[in-house]
Amino acid sequence: MVQVSTKKITHDGNNMRPESIQHRIYLTALRNRIITLAEAKAIAGRDASARMAVWRLSQRGELLRIREGLYAAVPPEQVGSEFEVDRYVLIDRFAGKTGALAYHSALELHGIAYSRFNKVFYITKKRMKPFSFQDIDYHVVLSTDPFGMTTVSHDGMKVPVTDKERTFLDCIRRPDLCGGFEEYIKSLDGFTLLSPVRLLDYLERFDERCLYQRAGLILTILKGRIRVQDDLLDVMRSRVGPTRCYLLPGMEQGGGVHVKEWNVIVPENIQEMIRFV
Repeated sequence: MVQVSTKKITHDGNNMRPESIQHRIYLTALRNRIITLAEAKAIAGRDASARMAVWRLSQRGELLRIREGLYAAVPPEQVGSEFEVDRYVLIDRFAGKTGALAYHSALELHGIAYSRFNKVFYITKKRMKPFSFQDIDYHVVLSTDPFGMTTVSHDGMKVPVTDKERTFLDCIRRPDLCGGFEEYIKSLDGFTLLSPVRLLDYLERFDERCLYQRAGLILTILKGRIRVQDDLLDVMRSRVGPTRCYLLPGMEQGGGVHVKEWNVIVPENIQEMIRFV
């Protein structure tokens, strides 16, 4: 009579051959583009086994070390050759998927950026230091309330990004993170349709009087390129305060031209700055 063992069969890393551990780690890394040492440990079952597997995969050129505990998968056909890690997936995994791509990076992911930068911007509640990798500078911007986020399809992956309305306002609030005024004004006209409801909701959440005024001015400038409802502009005009606001940071030190409708001081050469819009 054949006796059948009732011992439970497990598939944890302790019972796998090193080659099998490496294979599973590599396949997981390929699927997600990026893998952490913690994820490798979950596959291997032990820290030492995970570290050894990751080291061997790195030696073979199948994994590329980004930072301590963070690795990118190199596709088989590109092992041994120059390989550029996907910047957007990298920063999302570095930040632990806690936020979204923002500012100029959001303009890029929405497909409207006038130029492509060698800087990547990400908003999250986590305080993290900037770093550089493969000649790309990565900046994590602290945001106590990272609202207005969505996802876009990027090279077969879902990537978190600020939505059109949040990106529109972010660029007006922080033009320095969007390539400056001329760069973002040339890019923003790609948002041919913005949600008035979301814009007003986000303006309320930012709760900055000058943002109503600056955003209203920008919408007026882009009115021929973006569908702007008169009702939206009427609401924004009703929020114009008695204090004059400056369109760009640092203008307080110099002159400018007063746009009475929005009570905003703009650069004297603004017509030159928006000539291509």
